[in-house]
Amino acid sequence: MTKISVYLVDDQALVRQGMRALLSLSGDIVCAGHCGSGDEFLQLVRQHKISTDIVLLDMRMPTLDGVDVLSALDNFNVNFKVIILTTFNDTTKLKQAMALGAKGCLLKDIELEELIAAVRQVHQGEIIVQEELAETMEKPDLTLDKLTTRERDILQLIAKGYSNKEIANTLYKAEGTIRNSVSCLLSKLQVRDRTQATLKAKELGFGE
Repeated sequence: MTKISVYLVDDQALVRQGMRALLSLSGDIVCAGHCGSGDEFLQLVRQHKISTDIVLLDMRMPTLDGVDVLSALDNFNVNFKVIILTTFNDTTKLKQAMALGAKGCLLKDIELEELIAAVRQVHQGEIIVQEELAETMEKPDLTLDKLTTRERDILQLIAKGYSNKEIANTLYKAEGTIRNSVSCLLSKLQVRDRTQATLKAKELGFGE
């Protein structure tokens, strides 16, 4: 049986340890190593210390995210293939990652069998995007001109950490009205909560 080596890059130690243990159950996938940041990983690449078939790369990490790492890898002659792992359905970042050469995009809560299958398929030369992510990536990117003036104002205040009550006071609106507007805004942004809305706001240029 051909062995597939996988290197893990994730800022959460428990995630790295858990994934390493789970992948070992496959029988043909072995962990070639792991590190906790994009900076550390790139330093190891520069030192020619990364020898692996596949890199499982976390999209969101401090300092350098998955897209930053992929962009930097353009400066090196590497033979491994990269699969992005994410907890967010972040269309813009995922499209950037694929454009920069990622061979797969998977949600972190993917079932073990699906993860193992994806690693094998990418190793064989296929490009894998998990169905839930593919559906979102096929939709047009949200741009500022698709938000109403009020939605832009609310998004900017959410990015600053304002509560519904504080937003209502700032915009001179009833708190119930703002609550409904925030709910509609989250739906339009295709995010689940205010934390994800804040991340989306930064992508659109707010809160910088």
